[in-house]
Amino acid sequence: MRCSAVKDRLLQRTGAAAGQPITHHLDGCPACRRFAEHLDEMRRDLRHHHSGCEPDAAFAARVSSRLESDAGEVVGRAALHLLPLSAALLLLLLWISAGTSPREPELTSEDSTQAYIDWILQSPDEAS
Repeated sequence: MRCSAVKDRLLQRTGAAAGQPITHHLDGCPACRRFAEHLDEMRRDLRHHHSGCEPDAAFAARVSSRLESDAGEVVGRAALHLLPLSAALLLLLLWISAGTSPREPELTSEDSTQAYIDWILQSPDEAS
């Protein structure tokens, strides 16, 4: 059995269940035996919630300062992602407003102010 296959089986936790081929390989290969011992030690440490590893006192301060500095970048990235959508909405609104504005002959007549007021006051049914 090759070392890579043994390490894969050990990582999948099938080493003990695999039986004779793995134990035979571990007896003859010191590198794989050290790997298996190190893996068992890590699994033991991870099972205990207090493995002796605690963050230093400044850890919380570093994390909170990092979060505060990243907030501006997140807002900036969000704004850049929304910029094309905002531009598209602006163009759509301009197109809609251009289509519903009064026709030029109505505004160039003698009483253009009255024509504009009539256009504003007309009902949507009359606009078509």
